[in-house]
Amino acid sequence: MRPWQRFTAIEYAKPSALHEEIARRSNVSVATARELLLRAGDRVRGTLGLESVPLSFNADRLQFQNVAGLLVLASGIELEIAPKFLGSAPGWREDFFLLAMLSHHGRLLDNEGLRSSAQANSDLASLIGRSLIEMYWKNQRRPLRTYRRLHHEDFALEGDFDPEDLSVPSEEGFPQSVTSFTRENPYNAIIRAAAAGLAPVVPEVETRLRLERLAQHLPHQPRPSRLQDRRLPSRSKAWQPTFDLSLDILRGLGGAYDPKNALAPGYIMQTWQVWEQLISLSLRNAFSPKNVQLQSSNKLGTRTQDGVIRALNVFPDAIVSIVGTAGDRRIIVDAKYKGHADRSSKSISNADIYESLAFARATGISEVALVYPRPVEGALSSSDEVGYAAEFARAVADGVQIRAIELGVCGISGRRGLGRFSEALAKIL
Repeated sequence: MRPWQRFTAIEYAKPSALHEEIARRSNVSVATARELLLRAGDRVRGTLGLESVPLSFNADRLQFQNVAGLLVLASGIELEIAPKFLGSAPGWREDFFLLAMLSHHGRLLDNEGLRSSAQANSDLASLIGRSLIEMYWKNQRRPLRTYRRLHHEDFALEGDFDPEDLSVPSEEGFPQSVTSFTRENPYNAIIRAAAAGLAPVVPEVETRLRLERLAQHLPHQPRPSRLQDRRLPSRSKAWQPTFDLSLDILRGLGGAYDPKNALAPGYIMQTWQVWEQLISLSLRNAFSPKNVQLQSSNKLGTRTQDGVIRALNVFPDAIVSIVGTAGDRRIIVDAKYKGHADRSSKSISNADIYESLAFARATGISEVALVYPRPVEGALSSSDEVGYAAEFARAVADGVQIRAIELGVCGISGRRGLGRFSEALAKIL
């Protein structure tokens, strides 16, 4: 087995000839490398339901847009895509993995466990693998068991049987059914398949061996044919994060490639969703949940189609009621991502102004905050780190004040990272 080649790209970074680098280091042709990237982009588009492929070729230069995570392009070729707001800063993989789990499952991984999983120069596949390993063994004192009807043959009668079968037993015994509290269940099948599938992708030998040991520790079962979100029984709720992560790995979230297996491991996310979920959670952390309305419907007007009049509603990301010494105020908070990430000009676009005015008119609120992640460009600075917040543009239209705010994200997986992010957001509002 040839050693894995890992490549790293940054979302919305300056277009580069990544396919040429892949060809040079992986002993494949430039045309093959380009085709691998295009196929991976098309798989991501289909699985995440995107309108277009999240990568573009311009003058033979490539740029990734609106996605981040881990892609397995082919056997032995792995691609990591860092989000623009983390760049290639130290610890970006831990930050992204934590935020991805928050976005997809509405919860954070244990910070201590995440930091213990991180190592110098760690790759994203190894980080995911170590997290799965630690989550699994942490719960082993209470194995994941469920009641199942198991069919077997034995001369000792201990289950339900058909009296007619007693007259002619098979070589193994009498066919019978037994209700058993067993580890042979669909949940463990998912976890086992995730560990076994991820192991070949992980470049670190120790982590790969630990994943193989995890898979061997669980009873052998057929690989699941359907990957559905499922709520574990209440007695096994501690296993829910482990099961959810395993499901993510098997789905690949659109990022896996294996011509023999559609359920190969990967891990990919839409970055705007990650950012929107982070802002929503931070607002609820900083202010009382009763003072934060998320995605509320507000009537802007009506629309007529085929003679039928329907309400025309708008849905701002959040409406926050802030209680202060100078009195109460209400403010619309809208999480923005693409505009500030892919433009060099630090200004509020006309489209964002029009949308803000629609929100203001529908809600009767005259203050709007557009919240962007601060993109990391070049060497890491203090302005890129969590806890930084600054207003970089302002517009006033029709009596509505619109402020554009950027927040640093690097280091959010560290101690009190999410708390510092929430405090910085609350302070600048």
